[in-house]
Amino acid sequence: MGGRAWARRRQPHRMRATYHRQHGTEQFLGFYDVHADCLSGIFRRRKRVADVSDAFRRLRACYPRTRLFVIMDNLHNVHDHPRFLALLRRLRIHPVYTPTEASWLNLIEAQFGVLKRFTLANTDDPDHVTRRRRVYRYLRYRHRKLGRLTHPLTRIRSISPVKLERH
Repeated sequence: MGGRAWARRRQPHRMRATYHRQHGTEQFLGFYDVHADCLSGIFRRRKRVADVSDAFRRLRACYPRTRLFVIMDNLHNVHDHPRFLALLRRLRIHPVYTPTEASWLNLIEAQFGVLKRFTLANTDDPDHVTRRRRVYRYLRYRHRKLGRLTHPLTRIRSISPVKLERH
């Protein structure tokens, strides 16, 4: 006799158990412009220095002449790496760190809650591509609804990263 649930018989409405991740995991590196209420980001396989550096080069390309202060959250293995800190200095990006165990201070967390409910609740995606498409579709819907389609941050996926010269 199987388990009991509030789902109809033979048609459970639930997410698949996640302890077997045959395709691995993906990281969503999200950026939120507080003043314009614009949310965007890119997916990467891992959250290594090279992956995060590429995302920050793209961010700088979106805002070429603006002073950038970026709240750093959930990048514990990257944000204090000397190579990454040197890149931030060269890109003229000022990092602002959230205190330990205080992610709720970061304004992007509320946006992630909505994104998660819109895109991941009651889903059972067979692969990462399907999930990525759903997230990007939600972001386009959000930009269209708020009138942010022309905001520079919406181009972060298509823009080429800033190339820095070696001295």
